[in-house]
Amino acid sequence: MDFLSKLKAGLKNPKKGIKYVILGAKNFNTLDSHYCFSISPNTPLEHQMVQPTDIHEHLQTLYLLNIELNLKNILELGTRTGESTITLLLATKELGGTMTSVDVDPCFEAKDKIKQMNLEKFWNFIQTDDLSLIWDKEIDHLFIDTSHTYDQTLAELRKFEPFVRKGGLITLHDIMSCPPVLDAVNDFLIEKDNFRFYKFFHNNGLAILRKI
Repeated sequence: MDFLSKLKAGLKNPKKGIKYVILGAKNFNTLDSHYCFSISPNTPLEHQMVQPTDIHEHLQTLYLLNIELNLKNILELGTRTGESTITLLLATKELGGTMTSVDVDPCFEAKDKIKQMNLEKFWNFIQTDDLSLIWDKEIDHLFIDTSHTYDQTLAELRKFEPFVRKGGLITLHDIMSCPPVLDAVNDFLIEKDNFRFYKFFHNNGLAILRKI
């Protein structure tokens, strides 16, 4: 579409045109292509879902899984700016559960968001390399979104999977945008015969492993 066509389209739909100017072409196209402007977000989760992030299309899935499967005890490996963290915390709050997040960085942005949303009392943040973490608690949902290297992902799966209860989940982001993550999952599953494996290819990819 040339500039004149874009201008005409903007005049026909001023609200959409303003959003295009404010967000810029990349963010606008990301959201518009997924119909994020066709709704008015009413809940904290919906506000997370309409932000143009690398995981926004998977947030409802993560939330739904936790709520419907009653996954109260969550271990998140990799926090960064907190998109998945907030979503999982919203489910944790509703279920009355507990959540621990581990990251090598201090994740100040995520901490600020969580404080603003009054979700701190449901959350324990540990700044460390998760492979050096001493862990002995049962896990309902293990979420992995860390270095995206083959070796670390496989080591994380091997270390923390024994604590995932039967019926629990392991989810991993970026299986499409970072192929070593998917390679690690596939090789891990060669060692195991008690998981169902579901793949989502959109928004960088998401793996869901259900322990049976």
